[in-house]
Parts: sequence; structure tokens; C-alpha cells
Amino acid sequence: MEIIKLEEKHWKLLKNKYNYPANVAWNQEDMLTNGYLIQEGQMLLGSYLLHPVAESVVQLKQMTLFSQATPELLLVIFQTILEDIHQSNISSVVVNSHSEQLDALLQHFEFKHAEPEKLPPSKELSTEKAWVYQVN
Repeated sequence: MEIIKLEEKHWKLLKNKYNYPANVAWNQEDMLTNGYLIQEGQMLLGSYLLHPVAESVVQLKQMTLFSQATPELLLVIFQTILEDIHQSNISSVVVNSHSEQLDALLQHFEFKHAEPEKLPPSKELSTEKAWVYQVN
């Protein structure tokens, strides 16, 4: 499994093939600037954004899987994303949770509940149910 930077050549494929109508909210500029694809061999498994919110701090957003994923596959995908982040200059990753299942996944990967006042000030960053992962 590998993470690849989303490029223009991927945009039409994603927009036309995957997750319609959920993808109508995707912003092309944001996807091309901050988007990544999760790929296994020739098969695209999903996409996500790493949206910058402060120097070396990103928010993991709009993670979308293109087909049903088993819990095991979701663990592998999340581990792969974090391994890729460890190879970058990113120091912290913020995720907003929307479910107890996501809370459990974030705890498994050692994300910590974030106190809103300790998050970087940003109009783009939601502080509701925020979790933070510190990259070593």
C-alpha cells in the first residue's frame, strides 16, 4: 500500500467515478494542493486531505474510502497514512471525530483529546471533538 500525491490526472477519475454524490463537495483546488490517494497496486482505495492549519500542523480531513473497508483494512490504511506523515516535516495532525468508532481508532493510534485553547488559531480548523497526534 502506498500514498501518492493527488495530481490533475487523478481529478477527473475521482470526480466522475468515485462516491458521487458525496464528492460534489470536493474542492478541486484544495484536492490538488492538499490531497493524497491511497493505492494498493493499481487499485485506488481512497483519498484524504492534509490541510495546513499552522506551521507544521495539518488537519486530516475528508478521508474517503472508495469501497467498503473491513476494520482490518481501515487499520492498515490509517497506519500507512501515519507512516507517510512521519516521513514529512509535519509535527502535529488534528482530526475531528464524528463517531465512537473513529474515537476508538484515534485512541488506538495514540491521538489525544485536544483542548480547544491549545489548538492553533485558524478559521479553517474546527475544535469540536478534536484529537491531536504528535509526530515524533
